Parts: sequence; structure tokens; C-alpha cells
Amino acid sequence: MQGVEISHLNAAIKAVLMAYYDLMHTTVEDALRPVDAYGKKDTLGMDAGPEITICEQLNRYDSGAVVITEEAGLKGINFNDTFRPSEPETFRTVFISDPTDRSNQLKEFLAQFPKEMKIGDIFGKPDNITKWEEKFSNPASITGASSAISCVRRGVPIFAVIVNYITQELLVSCAAGNKILKLPDERPDLIDLDYVRKNGEVLLFPNIDGQITSMQRFVTFLGDIGKIGYRENFIDSGFMNEEQMKKFLHYGKPGGPSRALYLSSIQPRTIPIGFILANGEKISEWIHWLSFVRFAHSLNDDSQPALILYEVFQDRPWTKEGVLMSTPPNYSVFREYNGKMYIDTSWLLKMPNPSKLRSTIIIAPYDNRWAVRASSQFGYRPIKFN
Repeated sequence: MQGVEISHLNAAIKAVLMAYYDLMHTTVEDALRPVDAYGKKDTLGMDAGPEITICEQLNRYDSGAVVITEEAGLKGINFNDTFRPSEPETFRTVFISDPTDRSNQLKEFLAQFPKEMKIGDIFGKPDNITKWEEKFSNPASITGASSAISCVRRGVPIFAVIVNYITQELLVSCAAGNKILKLPDERPDLIDLDYVRKNGEVLLFPNIDGQITSMQRFVTFLGDIGKIGYRENFIDSGFMNEEQMKKFLHYGKPGGPSRALYLSSIQPRTIPIGFILANGEKISEWIHWLSFVRFAHSLNDDSQPALILYEVFQDRPWTKEGVLMSTPPNYSVFREYNGKMYIDTSWLLKMPNPSKLRSTIIIAPYDNRWAVRASSQFGYRPIKFN
């Protein structure tokens, strides 16, 4: 990794851990108290607190960087109007964060504890991890509420950092590798990339090596029954009909940032997952997967990627809040230039609130023949970063 990328990564680790440890010192009452930080009635302390801390820390690190989060939207607005990767001014550093993912589940989970109890006395305890898994699926290392930061530099994702609240684990994906680390109780200020590389465990992304039924088993967000949009978007993508969807769906209300981990060695090999899908969801849900796609290598051939990514689009896409759920190439944030694929940050930042950008993308193990065939037959674009 280049020195500047390591510096960005260490700044993101510091920001997400500072937000996490601050939350650990709050009470259940404070975490569940409604706040008016962004003029939204459903924003709670556990949403606003981590977001404020992350934005503040990243802006202190680099006041010229752009920080995109779901609640605050956009911090920093300088951008150019045309996507020209050859021009230096296009290469803004963009941090994209989901400060508290699975907040609805976390709210329900915390509500069962005394309001004066410290959050730090709840998270990480084996009994509470079991309670979480019984209510919100397992393993908690994948399904737990989390906080995440990703960085796009020169049009490509350079890292993802994810903190799992429930299991108290830190995940880092970058050019130096994919690692998972159990967070220490003391001296979080000592944790940086070097610490993670020395003390973390390697996160592997195995081949599917299974039957077609395993290749079709999937995880995506389908929303609540009767909530129009998500189920319809999935069916219209053409991968499966309604009956097949019900048969092969492993879990329909997963988290965003950690969803890629269903394809990792954390997921029990007795129940392999064939693919994950961002089902017309916001960028802060799926941007963190792209680092795993870029930096995970096949266990059988290090020259091959472990994961493949396709962008799904439709002739008549569904919309949410006036935003396309499946974007065709002309409207996509993914742009090809001189045979290389980039994330067009200049186009992204033209949006009044870029956190509302949505996409439908499928990620699968490299050897998932079904996913390759199903994606290719509809002409969906493979997205490959250098």
C-alpha cells in the first residue's frame, strides 16, 4: 500500500474505534433517546453519536476530504462537473460511512436491558451474543450491528473498516490483506493497520465448490411484506421467480456493510452462500463490499480473485425516494475509462445527498457458474477494478 493509503486507513480505524468506544461508555437510555441532530424524528443517540464522531474525526484528519454518511448526507462539496480520471482535480478522497448499521435491530435488542446500564457491559458478552443470534440470525460476527467506513481514492476503493458492536470485532480489508481482530479492552489508541496485521486472523473467501442449489442460496434485503419495492426489484432482476426466491433465500433482513462476510470463512461451510445482492439499496450499505471484491484472492489460485461482481440494471427500474434502484450504465456510478473501471465520484457528488444513491449489484464466489451464467445472459456488467 502507498503511504497515503495507509495514512487514510489508520485515520478511518481511529475514527470508527473512537465512535465505537464512545458508544460503549453511554447508557442504554442515552443510546435510545431521540435526538434532533438532523431534523429527523427517528434518529436516536446511537445513530447520531457515532456519525458525529466519525465526521468530526475524518474532517480533522483531512479537511479537504469528502465524507458521506446516511444521516448527515454530505460533508464537503468541492467537485468538478466532468468525469476525467486523467485530471488530478477529479481524484478527491471520499470517505463513505454507515455509522450504525442494523439500528432497528439494535434498538430492539438494547430495549430489553435496564436503561441505566452501560452499553459496554452488554456488548461482547457470550450470553448476549447468543441472545442476538436467537433473535436476529447467526453467526453474530456477520449479523451483528456494526459501524463502517470505506474510502474511494483515484476512483477506486482502497479499504473498508468495519466494527461489529455485538461481537466487538474489527474487520479490515485493504491491499495488505483481509483481517478480523478481537478488540482489546484497553488502549484502543494503539490499534492501527500494523497492529491489525500482527494480531488479526486472516479472513478467507473460499470457493463455493458445491451443487447448483448451493450456488443459488443467497442473502439480500427484501424488506417487510407489503413494503413495495425490494421484492419487486429482485424479481424483475430475472435471477429467480417468486417460488425460487422463497426456496433459496437464506436471510431476508441482513445488515449492509457486513453482508459480504456471508461469502467468507466466517459463514459455516455446512450452509454455503452462493451470492449476496444489494437489492436497490443505498451506497452506504454496499460500498464496503468492494474492497473485499478487490483484495480477496482465490485459495486455489492466488492470481485469481476470490469474488466476482456484476452490476444489475433494468429497462424500467423501480425507484425509492425518487432514486433509481437499478441503474443502467449511462446513469451508473461505475464508469469505464480507457479500459479501466472507476467509481465516478464527481458524478456522485453532484447529487444533493449522495448517500441516497442506490444500486443493485450481485457478488459471488469466483467459481459460482450459476451466478456468472445468470448475470451474463441478461447482459449485466462485470465490475473489475485494477
